[in-house]
Amino acid sequence: MNTSNNFKSYLTVALVIAVSAVTGCASTQTPSSNLRVERHSGGGVQVQSLYLAQTDKGLRISGSVGRMVGYNNSPRRHLDVEIIAADGAVLSRVAANFNPNPIRRSRHSRTHSNYTVTLPKIPPAGSVVRVAVHADSLSDCRN
Repeated sequence: MNTSNNFKSYLTVALVIAVSAVTGCASTQTPSSNLRVERHSGGGVQVQSLYLAQTDKGLRISGSVGRMVGYNNSPRRHLDVEIIAADGAVLSRVAANFNPNPIRRSRHSRTHSNYTVTLPKIPPAGSVVRVAVHADSLSDCRN
């Protein structure tokens, strides 16, 4: 009977730790609660995560992308990172690659790619940081 209670206690603690870890990984880290984030997936590429961090060089925007239905190994895709003011004006637009590109498909290695962009200025309060998949290559992009 005592062993059963110890097992239940162990199981409860393990569940709390697991839920905390999953919740922590799924949250968006922002340097200020005054910024909102948007992720726009498309073309078979899913923007899985978006993290913001204030550094001495500005605002670092990073995260990962993964495969979705419709992905066909095209290395032409890239990401558009936009800063949109509260009034809807586009303050900044930067194109970024994700690496590796194309996104790998394997049971034995990672199946996502990463991206990082640093903007020199911190956006004003109420701004939106938007990361969207763009199907054109960087050389064909008209940003």
